[in-house]
Order: sequence, then structure tokens, then C-alpha cells
Amino acid sequence: MTAVKRRWLVRLLLAAVGVALLASAIGIFIFQRLNVVDQDRVIRYLPFLSPLRATEIPFRIPTPVATASLDFSSLLTPDAPTATPTATPLSAIVPIAFQATPTPVLAWTPLPSSYRLQGAQWEPQKFNNCGPANLVQAMRFYGWNDPQDSVAGALKPSPPDKNVSPQELADYVNSRTNGYLRAIVRTGGDMRLVRQLVANKFVVLLETGFYDPDNPQQGWIGHYLTIIGYDDNLGRLYKLDTYKGETNERYEVLDELWSHFNRIYIVVYQTSRERELMGILGDHWNEDYNRRYTLDRAREAAALQPNNPFAWFNLGSSFTALGRYLEAALAFDRAFSLPEAIPFRMLWYQFTPFEAYYRSGNYQQVITLAELVIESAKGAVEEAFYYRGIAKAALGLWQEAYADLDAAVRFNPNHSAAVHALNLVRGGQVP
Repeated sequence: MTAVKRRWLVRLLLAAVGVALLASAIGIFIFQRLNVVDQDRVIRYLPFLSPLRATEIPFRIPTPVATASLDFSSLLTPDAPTATPTATPLSAIVPIAFQATPTPVLAWTPLPSSYRLQGAQWEPQKFNNCGPANLVQAMRFYGWNDPQDSVAGALKPSPPDKNVSPQELADYVNSRTNGYLRAIVRTGGDMRLVRQLVANKFVVLLETGFYDPDNPQQGWIGHYLTIIGYDDNLGRLYKLDTYKGETNERYEVLDELWSHFNRIYIVVYQTSRERELMGILGDHWNEDYNRRYTLDRAREAAALQPNNPFAWFNLGSSFTALGRYLEAALAFDRAFSLPEAIPFRMLWYQFTPFEAYYRSGNYQQVITLAELVIESAKGAVEEAFYYRGIAKAALGLWQEAYADLDAAVRFNPNHSAAVHALNLVRGGQVP
């Protein structure tokens, strides 16, 4: 080989190395700007990128006032008793931590020590499809076979959408199964109720916090689970996890993770069995009763664990559900100011702080929360654009409000509140 050819080969090799290094640098640049959940998906196919995975960022929300000077104890004072429907309480059977309002149960039967739903089938979730895939599992148990892509397309028209709410899942069942199936959403559940429902062949979905033991650096995310059985002898619930397959967990561990979402649950059932479900839920069939009961439970938890941010967040959510927005905002101030930070993804899934701050007139705090979510979720949570939009409308920033609400509607045309607010802003009205 001549000296000239060797020089050309060296130059070609150097050029190839340069191109490869440039491509690698661009790939790393893009990878490091993905959120940690999406990074994990890339790492499944390119495991050598694992050392570059982002660690969980702190989610320290600036509170609007100096919380050290505030007295939060008033939020923990029980409300004056109100009249409740007369029924036979089974407090000897149903353990509750306090007796603020008795919880009558009309049709509970002795539970077998273990039980498994027969015929429940696992549905592996596609990208960002945790909610739709769990709903497919629940409906399929009753013989309703909508495919995951159809459910997801109706619930989240933009695939990057990070979240489908429990109420959106229930609304799908109630509007798209021709009256054959129904679904309800309640809060303040407990393990006894879940086991009672499963033992009576009702499918229950729980929304919980989740830490992946195979990927601890990912940190906290929200997750749905379909409960298919339990075993009191082992103290475990059996569940279909659309991410992990069929798994099981100890009652106390799952209950703690469930508490991150105020122990919310969805019951999917055949309409023909509605009276049976009403009997099991008792007064909790009534949404107002359930909200007041959940508030009592949240107060108890915050009193017992005053430094637990999830307990105060649940208290704020419970006040919000009852339209008590000033008290809710104060509870959220407490949750966001505690030394243990709320996970940064919390507001990808739960929007009660936005509602509380907006309804109590703290529009700047709404904007602050929304911008944190838009940044951390890479714009894939339409609710953040919606709340920033209505807050800016309230401040008279009409063009910015229109842009945000338009972004929310383009991302999810099914977001009826955003559609309504956009129409109002077009006419110069505050939503």
C-alpha cells in the first residue's frame, strides 16, 4: 500500500470516528432530555445508556406564604356531626381508625380466607397505556372485549399523554358498553372492602404509587392495578400489573402505596348486579357520604403523621372534593412545605391543588404548578395547560390564556372543560 493510500485510509477512518462521535453526542443530548420514564424505555433496548439515566429531581413547590407562621391544626378539627341514613353499623366487623361517622354495610358476608377471580387475563400495556390496559383487563373479565388501542384512542388521543384519570376510565365504561357494564369511582377504601368486592366477583382497580424494584433510579410514578385475589394466610393481594404481569404484594405495603392516591378505587360491574354492589358499599354508594368519610380519614392520617406530605395532600384533595377550597389550599401549602418533598410526578396524575388554588383566587400559584408540570412532563399533561390557561384568563392575560387552552384542546380534544374554557376565552369571558 502506498503512502498516499495509507493517508487517505487514515483520513477516512478519522472522519468515520468523528461522525460516530457526533452522532453519539447528539443521541446522548436527546436521551438526557427525556423524562426518566421514557429514558427507561430506551434503556430496555440500549442498556449501555443506563449510567446516563436521570435521577429523580426534587419537586419543591414554592408556597405562597410563610407556612411556619400558619396554624394548620384547625384543618384537623372534625366537623360537627350531620345526620346520616339509618342503618345497622357493622363496626365490630369493619375495623376503622375512628368513629366520626359510622359506616353501615348492608350486605357483607363472611370472607373466605383466600379467593381468586377465575378467568381474569393479563393485558400488557403499550406506551403510556397503564389506565387503558387496566380497563381492558376489567371489561374483558365480564366478556366485553374492546381492544387496548381503541380504548386508548378514545381516552388519550395523543399517545404521549401521561395520565388517564379514574373518572375518565369510569366514563368510558358508562358511555361505551351499551349499558351492559357500569363503573363507579370512590375514595377512602380499605383492604377489607377490596377483599369483600373481589370475593363477590367484582373487579376493582386501584390507583397507587409505584417504585420499580428492577429500576430504583426511576423513582416514584403513579400506577393502576387490577385486583384479582387475596390470601389472608399470606397477607397478600394478587393483582394484574399491566407493566409487570401477574404479581402479588403484602397488604400493608400495597395499602401504603395506595394511600398516595387517597385510596381511590374503581369498581367495574355488570349493570344487572348494581343492587348487589350497592349492598356491599352501603352508605359509600352515596358520593357525598363517601367524600365526607374520606375527609375524616384524611384528617386522622394527617394528625397521626404530621410530617407525611401524602397525608396532607390527601387532606387537600378531600377538602377540594367537598368544595372547601380555602381549607384545601392551606392543606396543600402544608404538603408542599414539608421536608420530605412530594414526588415531582405527583401532579402528572392529581390536579386537586390546581383546582383549590384557582378556586381560592391564588392564580399565580396555579401558574407556578402548571409550569413545573409542563417542564417535567415535556408538555404531555394537557391539564397543566388547561389550568395555566384559566389562571391567565383570570389575570386578564387573554392571548396567553387562549394559547394554553388551545394547546390543551389540540392535545386532547375530549377534554370537555378545556373546550368549554376555550370557547369562553374566545368571547372575552373568564372561565
